[in-house]
Amino acid sequence: MTRPTFILGDIHGDYASLLEILNEKEIRDAVVIHVGDGHEGFPECGPPVLETLNHEFASRGIEYLSIRGNHCNPTFFEGNHLLSNLKLLPDYTRLELNGETWLFVGGAVSVNMIDKIQCGEWWSREGFRIDPSKAGPADVLVTHSGPSWIGPGFSSPLIKTYAQAEDEFGTSSLVADLKEERRQHDRLFRMVKPRTWYLGHFHQKAEKQNAGCRVRILDCGELIRHSPA
Repeated sequence: MTRPTFILGDIHGDYASLLEILNEKEIRDAVVIHVGDGHEGFPECGPPVLETLNHEFASRGIEYLSIRGNHCNPTFFEGNHLLSNLKLLPDYTRLELNGETWLFVGGAVSVNMIDKIQCGEWWSREGFRIDPSKAGPADVLVTHSGPSWIGPGFSSPLIKTYAQAEDEFGTSSLVADLKEERRQHDRLFRMVKPRTWYLGHFHQKAEKQNAGCRVRILDCGELIRHSPA
């Protein structure tokens, strides 16, 4: 059965607003794919909240699929939270949806890693990891971060501020880590060869065509309907 598929940007734990959007748009009997940063594994989104959300999605006939962002506990995305209507997908999950092959890969570097370490909200395994053995061709690619040819540059005021904070903290690898992450996504793109690519992470809206692929960055809380390429 063909079901409409929607893509959701970062929500940072604001599930109340998400449920309001689903009600306002009267979204039912659909697949909603979240590009990461739902705060899964944080105190405000532990197993009891996931169970409640699963019930909410089930009551609407929605299958909610989420990948890990850098504001998530990576251990929640190891295959132990695959509920009936809410699934936290392990990296390199591959699914067939409405005749298209989808590949899901989460993870990203936090620009505010120092702040997160100091408040106990940083995990050493938060980053994106390339796995050539699993990065085969797919029609649609969903990641949290993205390639070098779309998204903000490395000289933005935000990155400069956090890079300076790292210098003062005694490390100075932030910019190099961000550049390497984007290069690894370039590599993933060459392996997967998708026709459509969705991502979030950058808190902005952007779209670009590259090598026959339509790449779309979703802003925070943005919800769009997927159209096959």
